[in-house]
Amino acid sequence: MDKPQYVAFMGSVPSLSTTFLEQIENPPDLVVKSYAPYRRFAVQIADDGMDSFGIEQGDFLIFREQRWPTNEGQICLVTFGDEVSIRILEYIYNPEVTLRVPGDKIPSLELAPTDFCVIGVLNGVIKEEFAELIYHEEEDFDWGC
Repeated sequence: MDKPQYVAFMGSVPSLSTTFLEQIENPPDLVVKSYAPYRRFAVQIADDGMDSFGIEQGDFLIFREQRWPTNEGQICLVTFGDEVSIRILEYIYNPEVTLRVPGDKIPSLELAPTDFCVIGVLNGVIKEEFAELIYHEEEDFDWGC
């Protein structure tokens, strides 16, 4: 059997709004069963904005670190200054990109690529009931005194 891989868990992120992604002290890792040659991280979806894709509140989204999508309609983790959100990117080769969620739950945004940053492109989903988080014990630091 393959050895499990671990992906850093970054916290909870909405798709219907934006939020400040706070740094978790001693963050857990999410156990994944597949190997990838690139860096990945996980967030937990905080709302039901992606439910028409079968992604429900509480599910863990695994993103590969990537600064721009390679195809139309990919789900991306984007930043607007210090705040983050999950959006579908369309018209990625136009001067203005459309950022949306499925359906008409919130209005789409049309922004220049310089008005936001992509920090990850969806690589996989782990349903909440199948997710396994590994918490690491903090090691006491020996100050050498």
